[in-house]
Amino acid sequence: MKYIFGPVPSRRLGVSLGIDPIPEKLCSYDCVYCEVGRTTLHTNKRKEYISARDILAELNQFMKSRKQHIDYITFSGSGEPTLNSKIGEMIREIKRLYTIPVAVLTNGSLLSNPEVREELLPADVVIPSLDAAIDKYFVRVNHPCCNISADDVVEGIARFSREFEGHLWLEILIVKGVNDSEENFKAVAKAVGYINPEKVQIGTVARPPGEGFAAPVPLETLQYLCKIISKDAEIVGDFSIPEEVLREQIALIDRVKNLLAIRACTFDEMTESLAVDPRTLRKLLDHLSETGQLSSRVFGETRYYKIYERKD
Repeated sequence: MKYIFGPVPSRRLGVSLGIDPIPEKLCSYDCVYCEVGRTTLHTNKRKEYISARDILAELNQFMKSRKQHIDYITFSGSGEPTLNSKIGEMIREIKRLYTIPVAVLTNGSLLSNPEVREELLPADVVIPSLDAAIDKYFVRVNHPCCNISADDVVEGIARFSREFEGHLWLEILIVKGVNDSEENFKAVAKAVGYINPEKVQIGTVARPPGEGFAAPVPLETLQYLCKIISKDAEIVGDFSIPEEVLREQIALIDRVKNLLAIRACTFDEMTESLAVDPRTLRKLLDHLSETGQLSSRVFGETRYYKIYERKD
């Protein structure tokens, strides 16, 4: 599969089948915490980067042979999915063909565009991000392109909230020393009141980030932000991971990628070659698979893993 990944377990969406509608890693942001890595093409230009026909054909092929329950078909992947100008067409066709709800994970940067808002209206769940509501923090944490401002993002999400009849959940991610100031928290809380989402999900860095300095904040910081926001805010994520462990995970991911760049390997081969605990390796492979960075196939009776290299 080139454009479909999973199904993978999602803390928000249950069992989610992912659709990645853009080339890796094309985005209007270059977030310091992004678990997929640094943005390679920084743009807000929309076009049919990957053929909608090809994506839908691959989805149809998967659905014909699927053997497990799926809670959501989710547009996400390795960048900003709304950059694909055919996302609305794909959502409508999926809704026509299947009864499975459709979710869209978006950074929200293009919701100021009326065409994008209209294209997302048929979705069942849309989850935009809002990590900062003041430009100086917005630039620090999200590195937006093309003069996108925090006000643009807030206004775009708010307009979509008023137009959308599905479930709108707002996601906020806080990075230590980057967007965790009292000033930003108050601005974000004000923006949340203006947007009026169904619920707010607040988290911090819990997986290896794109920038080595991106570190998690303590649980107490997120609890404080929840208190300021008050409206249906909840804390999501794993807060048992110390910073030093996160750094070790980043180093291990690099070792796994370097190994699999040479040849495909079995789980046992990786465990032996990397001298790593099997439980740690299993969690790491799940992370890489969930973010669309790892592929696998069965040969004989053995599963082989390799780094996902898509040629578009």
